[in-house]
Amino acid sequence: MTTNHIAPSFTAGVALHKALSAAGAECTILANIDDLSQGPIDARSMRRHASGWLFSHVTAREEHSRHIAWLPAYGRWDPQFIDVDTPTVLWFGRRSAEEMCSMLYFASAATGRPWSFIDVTESNEYKSVSSTSPSELELLVDTQVPMDDTQSRELAERWRILQHENAPFRVLTGSTLTSVPEDYFDRLLLENTPTLPTPMSRVIAETMGGAQSGPVSDYVLRGRLIALISEGTIAAEGNPSTMESCLIHRVGA
Repeated sequence: MTTNHIAPSFTAGVALHKALSAAGAECTILANIDDLSQGPIDARSMRRHASGWLFSHVTAREEHSRHIAWLPAYGRWDPQFIDVDTPTVLWFGRRSAEEMCSMLYFASAATGRPWSFIDVTESNEYKSVSSTSPSELELLVDTQVPMDDTQSRELAERWRILQHENAPFRVLTGSTLTSVPEDYFDRLLLENTPTLPTPMSRVIAETMGGAQSGPVSDYVLRGRLIALISEGTIAAEGNPSTMESCLIHRVGA
């Protein structure tokens, strides 16, 4: 029987495709390509996420089959796609705000329908599907646990609360997703920005490594650095949109 596997990001989907192919699975992978830990997520804004899914098939004999590239999901991402006749497995890690947001969103869409999950949190030090190697993911295939109906409703309600708050960012505080303002990462960015010109990419890498709220995407931090540059708090030498060649330093310190 074929199975639907839900990936919390495109990077996670690519890794899952390799893992499930190696395991000889027969399934469809749906990958969320929208990072729901940032940006507006109220009901009106979520309309933009309708096309934020890609899908790909995995066959039991991948080497003898025509590979189907990642394609827009279109109507495949619909509550009707999650039914009692097609087992559905969601993959996620509890130390990634992006993957936790994807999980809550999925729980909201899947209300009233059975689904299972695979939590990779204990599989590697980064504790996310996207950072887990395909060989490690392959070991977790067929270890899914059915999601309890009551817990699924609680997850869906948590998503509705976050939607109502509609904050610029959602981060992990302990094991809980919390809505935070747009300047949440600014203090840590400033702490990692020296007074002498330093590659922007280095500041972002050090900030990513020191974030207590779990993994944060480099493009999120780059956006905040560009905002700090616009405010005059940080000075830049070069184009901030190209972080590899841009040098930055704190102003007035």
